[in-house]
Amino acid sequence: MIFKILLFAVAAYALYRLFMNDRKKSVEQTENEEAKRVADGTLVRDPICGVYVEKDSSFSVRNGDTVEYFCSDDCRQKYIKQVQEQRKLEE
Repeated sequence: MIFKILLFAVAAYALYRLFMNDRKKSVEQTENEEAKRVADGTLVRDPICGVYVEKDSSFSVRNGDTVEYFCSDDCRQKYIKQVQEQRKLEE
């Protein structure tokens, strides 16, 4: 009886380690892919909330020579308000 429990515990631990190792590799692979997309410019960082978004499917605003990209219209509106307030202070 104790042998069966011990065998079950060892098998459960082995499966747990196998699952956790696969999960760790998956997370690392996802992080590496995201870093590559950031490096080649397909992902850009939202200046308000810091989320990385795809350049093609994001909200954008041109501010002078630069284009800023946002994850949502709310972040875009917050950015516009910040820029307007900053311009008022500069005047």
